[in-house]
Amino acid sequence: MLDDPGALADGLADETWRQVRIEQRLIIRITPGIMGRDMPPPPPMPQPMMVLRGRHGGGCVALGGIAAIAPSSSDSQIVLLLRDRRQVVASLEKTCNARDFYVGFYAERSSDGMLCTGRDVIHSRAGASCMITRLREVGR
Repeated sequence: MLDDPGALADGLADETWRQVRIEQRLIIRITPGIMGRDMPPPPPMPQPMMVLRGRHGGGCVALGGIAAIAPSSSDSQIVLLLRDRRQVVASLEKTCNARDFYVGFYAERSSDGMLCTGRDVIHSRAGASCMITRLREVGR
């Protein structure tokens, strides 16, 4: 403990202070396979090939609403399994291979918390980076 707190303040007054900038990034990891234990299982799909016959689901999906991913019948698509039990097919850029993302992917959380086509990039654990070009919701 200091006997004279003023001595510490005098010593600091002579120092040159530098500006420190702190930035925060939040990276979200999406894992493959089944959803978490506390979530109800998704309804059984008669055929995984049905994912190609969806309806337009908009240009964005809530990043926090993605529970898991699953393979698709196409080499350029992955299936996003949402927490509300919907399934959305995400089409990747032509140069991307969906197999790179079967073990999961990372996405940087944007200010609006959405994963959008033509804007956000997903990163595979193997090092590939791709932009999602289209989102289609799977019909029930």
